[in-house]
Amino acid sequence: MRGEQLRLKWKKLSAKRLVVIALFALVVLGGSGVYALLNPTLRLTASITKTGFQMGETVDITIVLGNTGLWPITFSYDPLLFNFAVYDETGKEIFRWEYVAVILLRAGSNPITLWPTQTRFKTVHWEQEGIGEGDLYQVPEGTYKIVALARIVYMNKVFLLEAQPIMVTIE
Repeated sequence: MRGEQLRLKWKKLSAKRLVVIALFALVVLGGSGVYALLNPTLRLTASITKTGFQMGETVDITIVLGNTGLWPITFSYDPLLFNFAVYDETGKEIFRWEYVAVILLRAGSNPITLWPTQTRFKTVHWEQEGIGEGDLYQVPEGTYKIVALARIVYMNKVFLLEAQPIMVTIE
């Protein structure tokens, strides 16, 4: 009988230890680790086929939005799903696609659902233009930074997603 009592105590103690270990893992993982496991994640990337362009040559930018999480995510966007900004060598924003894509703007959007590993993509074009005092102009030779953007509305909150910058040279 005494042996059985010891085994029962050990089993109870093991359950308590398991709870303590689980709580410790939650603390170590932190909110972000648990959040990443339980919630979907959107990732925005951008790519171009080359980094050097001649004056006047169109720069084609492929922007990809993907769900890297474990669960589907439903969201809307504001005002464009795919957008990009261009910065000159001083870091000044000289162009934003949404400013010239007025026709594509609309109030609100239909919800989109992305399942795990599913992506949406669009190829957008920069005609090497800047915007100054409301007018478009041909940018001079130099190095420019292009950043793909997406403004996502998820659970009534707006999130700005930015891709890693892409550097291009115009000669």
